[in-house]
Amino acid sequence: MLLVLAFVSCKKEEVEKEYMNGRFNIKHNIPAYVTPGSKYTISASGIEAPDGTAVGYCYQAPITKKIDTVSVYTYVVPDTLGTFGVTVMAFPVESADKYYVSSTTIYSTIVSEKSVQGVLRYEGAGTASLHSRSYDTYKAGGLEWIGSNLSYIVRDGAGKETFGHSYAGCSALQNVLGAYYTWNEAKTACPAGWHLPSDAEWVDIIKAAGGPETLAPLQDSPSGAGNLMVKATFNGNDMWEYYRGVDVRNGTHLCVLPTGYANVAEGTYQFSGFMSYAAFWTSDEQNGLGVYRYIYQENDNVYVGYADKDAFAASVRCVR
Repeated sequence: MLLVLAFVSCKKEEVEKEYMNGRFNIKHNIPAYVTPGSKYTISASGIEAPDGTAVGYCYQAPITKKIDTVSVYTYVVPDTLGTFGVTVMAFPVESADKYYVSSTTIYSTIVSEKSVQGVLRYEGAGTASLHSRSYDTYKAGGLEWIGSNLSYIVRDGAGKETFGHSYAGCSALQNVLGAYYTWNEAKTACPAGWHLPSDAEWVDIIKAAGGPETLAPLQDSPSGAGNLMVKATFNGNDMWEYYRGVDVRNGTHLCVLPTGYANVAEGTYQFSGFMSYAAFWTSDEQNGLGVYRYIYQENDNVYVGYADKDAFAASVRCVR
C-alpha cells in the first residue's frame, strides 16, 4: 500500500501590499532657486488609506537625508550648490504591512554668487560704479563696455520688483546673471554718463570680435560670437555647450553668458533660453518694435531680433 503524505508549509505567506488612494496636496513656499541658509515651510495632505486608517507625513531633507515627522516641516537650505529635492512621504500609521508608502519630491536649485565660475578679471580692465555696484569695464569697438550684465533692480517697500527683474524672481541671481529689462526699461536703465548701445555700436564690437568689416546695422553677423562669449560654469555645469563651429575665446572680454530672456505678460515673466541663448537690447527700434542682438550656442553668429517693447525682457550692457 502506497502512503501519500501531504506537507503543509508553516511559513506565513507574505501579504502583497496595496497602494493608498488620493493625490498629494502640497503647500510650500519654495521657489525654483534658493540660497543657502534660507528657510521655507512645507505641509502635506491628500493621501488616504482605503480602510480608513490614519495617514501620517514625514519629510526627508537633502544632503543629510534626515527624516522628520511633523505637521509643518521647516526646510533649511544646506550650504551646497546644486539641484536637490525635499522628499515628502505619506505612510499608514497603523497598517505598515498593508500599504505602500507614497512619496513625492519638491526640487529646487541652490545658488549663490559663487554659482558662476570662470569669469575672470582680464588685463587692462577698468572699474566703474553704476547704481552703486562696481563693474569691470573693457574697451572695444571704440567704446568702454561693462564686462557683465547690468544688475540694477528697483523694489518697492514690500520687496516687489518694479523696475528690472531677477531670473525667476530669485534675488540671489541678480548679481550673478544680471537683471532682465523690457525695452522701455532698458532705455533708462544705464545711469548718467552711460547709455544703452545702439545697434551700430554693437556692430562695432562685433567687428572687433571678428565679424565681417562689411557688416552694417540691423544685419546678422555670420561670425564674432565666440570672441564675445566666455567659458564659464553654473553650479559646476558648462554654460555654453561645446559645438565645433564655435570657438569660445572671449577676445573682447565682454564675458557674455547664456542668461536667456523672458516673455512678459501682465507682469509675469516666463524665462527661456538659460544656458543656450544670450540676448541684449539695443537702443534702436523698427516698426514699433525694440531691436536686440542675440547669440545662440550652436554657432558663431550674432543675430538681430525684434520684439514688443513691453512683452520681452533681455539683458543690458551699458557703454560710454
